Amino acid sequence: MDRYAWAATGWATGAARVYGPLATQLVGAAPHPLAGRRVLDAGAGTGLASTALRGAGARPVAVDRSPAMLARDAATRPPAAVGALEALPLRDDAVDDSVAAFVLNHVDDPAAALRELARVTRPGGAVLATAPGATTAHRTVRDRIDAVAADAGFTPPDWYAHLTTVQAPLLGDVPAMRGAARAAGLVDVAVTEHVADVGVERPEDLVDYRLGQAHVAGWLAGLAEGERDALRRAAIAAVAPVMEPYRPPVITLVARVP
Repeated sequence: MDRYAWAATGWATGAARVYGPLATQLVGAAPHPLAGRRVLDAGAGTGLASTALRGAGARPVAVDRSPAMLARDAATRPPAAVGALEALPLRDDAVDDSVAAFVLNHVDDPAAALRELARVTRPGGAVLATAPGATTAHRTVRDRIDAVAADAGFTPPDWYAHLTTVQAPLLGDVPAMRGAARAAGLVDVAVTEHVADVGVERPEDLVDYRLGQAHVAGWLAGLAEGERDALRRAAIAAVAPVMEPYRPPVITLVARVP
């Protein structure tokens, strides 16, 4: 089942308000210039990291589990293949570097996924990854959006509960990410956590980001256009009184394949 079958448009136009700037920041953390290098965009989705890689002069190749996400603007995107992070459809040493932007928190064994990234990356290449930090303070306004959706009848799918309660906590802090990287055999491991400025300061942008994510996409697709518009207006009204610049905590890994 493609969990992201309905998510491509919302992700590219809504969730991208946060994940686009974060992808650019991750690419900018590379320990060497990426220009001219073949770089894997693992868990590429609609291509936010691929866009950032192209902006850095790299030659990205995309892999994602969701055919629907890869199909978004496929004619203008880099070469792509459908595949899981835990079993990448690439030969050994296929790319110069690898980027995994907010995808390691979607697997049950992050160390195994990092080993796959190391396998397909040439010796000396960089492995760059991000995962959400565990800080809860930034979630207050986001929770208001979720409450509006719940009042309208939304129930999160089972896979989303597994993601948030089982998978994401596996990399929820700096020691966990560092441990997974070292268990994968990576070297020169540097892991940091920071609060990221993604430029989201208006309630409208935060609502579009939240309603653009995959767990709610299928449910939104089943609503009439007027119902979706009313939901968005209600969410904006709920967020506006307490809105502050959205600054999500981000854990960033920069490492090298030995």
